[in-house]
Amino acid sequence: MEQNNKKLSASLEKYLLAIFNISKNNSNIIVKDVSKYLGYGGATTATAIKTLAKSGLINYVPYGNITLTKEGIEYIRLKLYRHNTISNFLNQVLGIEKTSADKNASAIEYSMTQDVLIQFVHFLDFMKQCSCKEPKWLNSCKHSLKDGKISAKCANCVSGKGGCSGCCSIT
Repeated sequence: MEQNNKKLSASLEKYLLAIFNISKNNSNIIVKDVSKYLGYGGATTATAIKTLAKSGLINYVPYGNITLTKEGIEYIRLKLYRHNTISNFLNQVLGIEKTSADKNASAIEYSMTQDVLIQFVHFLDFMKQCSCKEPKWLNSCKHSLKDGKISAKCANCVSGKGGCSGCCSIT
């Protein structure tokens, strides 16, 4: 997945996502539509829209229609990909309930610097696509999460006594 080095605040991303979501059903989007969709005031929305236009993510002229630029569409595509990758990891690997996984995925995204977020998503994406499908250490981790304790096999690895016993394929 290609990287986008532009990073918006959580607030501006909400506006951009709102425009994206509204555009699925309406090609003639105006500031009032975005304001209504988000439940925000018109003046606040107009300021955010102007900021997004200056950043090149949307096309907008005052009192005119709002459309996403090619760069805006790419930004949203990458944002959704990152969010879904993190949310799926939290849900499918760590067993976090889907609603909570989504909420926490957003918090994780905004708590990381851009370079760390890119590396983190790359790691999660790699693990998802790895031909091993599920490394032994991941199974051991899931077991530990479920039972609340480390298996006897893994205890040797974790303690550093005697080396790895094969639970994680680390030698």
